[in-house]
Amino acid sequence: MDLFAQATALARAGRPQDGVRLIETAAEAGDPEGGFILAHWLLYASDRPRDLSAACRLLESAADKGKPEAARVLAHLTANGAGCEPDAQKALELLKRAAATDAIASAQLAMLPLLRSEDSAADSASEQVSADPHIEIVRALLSPSECAYLMERAEPLLKPSYVDDGRTGIGRPDPIRTSHGAAFLPHEEDLVVQAINRRIAAATGTRTGNSEALYVMRYTPGQQYRPHMDALPGLKNQREWTAIAYLNDGFEGGATTFPKLDLSLRPDAGDLLVFRNSGGDQQPDPRMLHAGEPVTAGEKWIATRWIRHGPHDPYDRG
Repeated sequence: MDLFAQATALARAGRPQDGVRLIETAAEAGDPEGGFILAHWLLYASDRPRDLSAACRLLESAADKGKPEAARVLAHLTANGAGCEPDAQKALELLKRAAATDAIASAQLAMLPLLRSEDSAADSASEQVSADPHIEIVRALLSPSECAYLMERAEPLLKPSYVDDGRTGIGRPDPIRTSHGAAFLPHEEDLVVQAINRRIAAATGTRTGNSEALYVMRYTPGQQYRPHMDALPGLKNQREWTAIAYLNDGFEGGATTFPKLDLSLRPDAGDLLVFRNSGGDQQPDPRMLHAGEPVTAGEKWIATRWIRHGPHDPYDRG
């Protein structure tokens, strides 16, 4: 029985603290699996304060001892400078090391040469839907292979979608959104996702550091996102912009509607829908009530980037 299975068995037997201590003791002894698990606890801050620097040290030790998953996650953090100094070359070397035996790292490495450049955002045609409030569609910002990559990476990470409570900062299930989603937090934000995020920032004239984690959602028949606002009352750092990349065609229903503006939009795969949620006072613009209509056939996939007014920590949902 591997280390994680042992800890899980202890928790199920009513001894969760013994399971935690088992992992901690293994990590302290230099066990790569123990270090990898403890690093994730420090990243997610599930039972202890978040410590990105300590997580990076544990991942580096585990990677040096031959754990490819640790090298892959460390590559993501090293590329985006979370918990360590950003170093693109070191991140690439870590990814290459992991790719020898890690299928996820290998797929990521194979995708990197196929990516469109950040400058290509300037070449994408922009179609203004509304000047006031601002709504536009950036056509063909993502390539078919990039869309397919995001869906493939997100699928094993999908969980029932949550909504953030602006007062508590805690995510909770909400009946208005019935999709499944996956957030690419900094340790999951691989080099491909980071490049796509930079292109979205270039297309929207915003900074990557102002955004929440890229959130990929899948809607199956009957699922929808009922009318809602993306800007949240009481947020000190408001969700000023929303950018939605449409990842696939071949489904029915699922239009994005703005009922107060009498708009119904159905962008093509690869397009980016961009709209402003708040005014200059950072208060929600009531005209920006919008919805994802129910999917009636097939699956609808989108990737959403909620962009704040100022710098934002993607781990912070408040």
